[in-house]
Amino acid sequence: MLSLYVCNLIIPGDPDTLTLTTPAGPWTLNKMPEFAATKARITATNVRPQQLPIGETYFLENPVGMSNGGAAAVETAIAELTPILLAASYATGLSATVERATMGSDVSIVQATHYWPRVRAMGSGAPVVTTTAEFIHFVETFVQTWPVEGQTEKARVLVHTWLDALACWSMEDLYLSATTLLQIIVATEAKKQGVATLNFYPGVTAAAQRMNITVLGPDFKNMRNELVHDGQLIGARFAGPRAACNQVVTDVLNWFDTYVHVALALGPVMKARFQPYDFSGLNAYSI
Repeated sequence: MLSLYVCNLIIPGDPDTLTLTTPAGPWTLNKMPEFAATKARITATNVRPQQLPIGETYFLENPVGMSNGGAAAVETAIAELTPILLAASYATGLSATVERATMGSDVSIVQATHYWPRVRAMGSGAPVVTTTAEFIHFVETFVQTWPVEGQTEKARVLVHTWLDALACWSMEDLYLSATTLLQIIVATEAKKQGVATLNFYPGVTAAAQRMNITVLGPDFKNMRNELVHDGQLIGARFAGPRAACNQVVTDVLNWFDTYVHVALALGPVMKARFQPYDFSGLNAYSI
């Protein structure tokens, strides 16, 4: 059996157990005995950001082992952990990951791969799913589309960069990462069109049109150019005010969700993940 501790995973509905049906599965998530206390610490609102804790919340288990499938099956299952952990992180807005195996595991985790999210506190997260059933569908579909669409759309680098954006210390930091996501999508769009390069704004527009989703207005490009070229969010290219910056960040991150849901066939976005007030307290040192 492959048995692992999962850090910082909080699922809507706080299920005691659930099963993920995947090519290398089944994978079972079982709640840790100390789940309630660990969740309370992770999601506490009365601590400074740099003091936010982390904690192991679930066991993740797969019946595969050296005596049940052999080395090849174990290797396949461990490889499938990458899309499972990325999907769980992206679904919940948390850096859900694995650092170690349990004592009952046939296989030990000597060192976590760089492909898995790194352990870091991200508070209560920002889930895009609202129920346990939606979480299961999200993760299973993400894993199913991982070998083809996940590679074409560069899902690994997209989710990691997105997590970096959410773990930011300032709006400037967040927006640089957010617009890097858009630049990655533009590069994907250029490849799909068979051209060497695409400029930023036309590329994002073309990607939206190909996916049949809303086209972003020019504010996202203007605020990005102001930040990249003059090191500030508000200036000659983007007039602001601060509330307008909050709206641009919200629009870009929610657009990204829509794009990924279509690109990876995840189904409709169950809820808009972000609202402008989510960013009103975020430090913005250039304003």
